[in-house]
Amino acid sequence: MPKYTAKYLPPSIFNSYSFLLSFLISVAFTYPHYSTHIKKRCFRTLGCFSIIYPYNNTYLLPDSPFLIGTRFWIYSPYSIKRKPLRIDSNRSRRNHFKYRFPTKVIIPGFNPNHENFKWIHDMAIALQHQEPANIITVDWSRGAGFPYEQAVANARVVGKQITNLLIKLNPTKLRFFTKLHLIGHSLGAHIAAFAANGLNHTSRITGLDPAGPNYERAPKEVRLDPSDADFVDVIHTDGSSFSAIKGFGTMKQLGDVDLYPNGGKKQPGCEGSWAHLFYQAYKTGLKNATNYVGCSHSRAIQLFMESINSTCFRAVKCSSDADFENGQCVLGEFITMGYYLSKRTPKGTYYLNTLKAPPYCAHNYVVDVYLAQNDTIHGAYIKVIGLKSSTKQIILPSQPNSHSNRYRSSVVVLTPRDLGEIVEVRILYRPPSRFGFFLFRYNIEVHGVSVMGLSYHTKFQSCEKVTIAKGHTYRFQQNNFINTCT
Repeated sequence: MPKYTAKYLPPSIFNSYSFLLSFLISVAFTYPHYSTHIKKRCFRTLGCFSIIYPYNNTYLLPDSPFLIGTRFWIYSPYSIKRKPLRIDSNRSRRNHFKYRFPTKVIIPGFNPNHENFKWIHDMAIALQHQEPANIITVDWSRGAGFPYEQAVANARVVGKQITNLLIKLNPTKLRFFTKLHLIGHSLGAHIAAFAANGLNHTSRITGLDPAGPNYERAPKEVRLDPSDADFVDVIHTDGSSFSAIKGFGTMKQLGDVDLYPNGGKKQPGCEGSWAHLFYQAYKTGLKNATNYVGCSHSRAIQLFMESINSTCFRAVKCSSDADFENGQCVLGEFITMGYYLSKRTPKGTYYLNTLKAPPYCAHNYVVDVYLAQNDTIHGAYIKVIGLKSSTKQIILPSQPNSHSNRYRSSVVVLTPRDLGEIVEVRILYRPPSRFGFFLFRYNIEVHGVSVMGLSYHTKFQSCEKVTIAKGHTYRFQQNNFINTCT
C-alpha cells in the first residue's frame, strides 16, 4: 500500500450557529400536507420535475439550476499535485477526462453553511494515490442549504446534472461506464442514485450514511436502492430513529451490502444525546455545541477515508447488532468494509466495532466463556494474550446465554493492534464486595474458552474444565486437535 495518509480531520459539516436551528425549523415546520398549485417544474436540458407520487417526499419543487449553482471539478489521472480544474463551464478542459481510466464521483450532502468541504479534496487526493482515475467532485453548496426540505427537492436536479455531465464527458462510450463509482454522503447518496438512473450502466455506488429524513419511508424511485448500480454498498453511522430527532441517517437497508459500524447508531467519541447538546450550548455556546450534532453522521466519511489506505476494517455478516455483540455470528461471512469491498460480497447486513478516534480501525475479537450453569456472575474479568500484543482486562457480561445446551458469556473485545497468534486467555474472578460477601458465589465453574478474531480468522480454544475461586486467576492454554468443547 502507498505510504500516503490522508488527514482524517473531522469534517466541519455542522459547525455554525445556523445549523441546529435551521435544520430543526426546516423539518418541524414543513408540514406533510403542504400543497401548491404548481405540481411540475421544467428546465431546459434537464427535463421536468414533479411532486406527484412517488416524487412527493418533500412536497416542494426544486430551485432552478441557476440558483442551485452546481459546479464540477476534475482531478485527472496522473495529476495528483495539480489543482482540480472546473469542467462544467469550460469545454476545452473536458479533454482532461480520460475515458480509459476508472471514474469516481464524490457528492456531498446537506450543507447549511454553503462551505467548501475540505474532506472532498482530501478524499480525491487519497483516491488518486491508489490508482490513476478521473476524480470528479460536485459542488452544489448553494442549493444544499437551509431549508432542508428544499435541499431534498434540489437533489434530483443535481443528480440529473451529474448524468448529463458524464454523458458529455464520454460520448464515444455513450452511457456505458464499466468503471464508474459514485460516492455520496447524506443527501449525496440519494443524488448518486438519481444520477445512476439516467445511465445505462453504473458499476458501484457507495452511500456514506444516506440521509434518513424525507427518505425513511420513500419508495425506491426517490432514494438509494440496490437496483441503482451493479453493486451498492452503504455505511450507516447515524441511523437512530429520526422520529425522536436522534439521527440524520437511517437504519433502513438501502444497498446490496449494508454495514453498521458500532451498531450503525451513535458512534464512539460522539455525544449523541440532546441533553448533552443543550448542556454544551449552555456551557460553551451554541457554536461549539453544534459540533456534536453531526459527529456520528460524518463518521461514515472518516471511516471510508481511512479505508482507502487500509484493509483493516473487517466486518461479519449478522442479522442484528445484538447478535453480533453476543458473539452469535463468528462463523458468518467476513468482508472488508470501505473502498476495497469486493463486488462479489454476499448480500446482507454486516457489523463491526471501531475505536473512538483515528485511526478508527480496531481488531475485533469475540470471546466466549462457557459456564457450568446458568448463574448470574459478577466480577469475572478476561484478558487475551497474543504473540504481538494483549488486551486489557475486560469484564464479562453478568448474565450468560444458553447455547447448544451450554451456558455462554460472550463479549466483543477491541484492540488497536493485531494480537497475533493467541497463546493464552486469563480469567480473574473478583466479585465486588461492597454489598457483602454472601451475595456472590465463592467460585465459578468454567467449561472452556474460545476466541475468534474477525480480522484474520484467528482462533483460540481451550476446553479445560476448571473451578476458579474468588480472587484467583486461571490461565487457559490452547487445546490442539479439538473442534468443539463438549
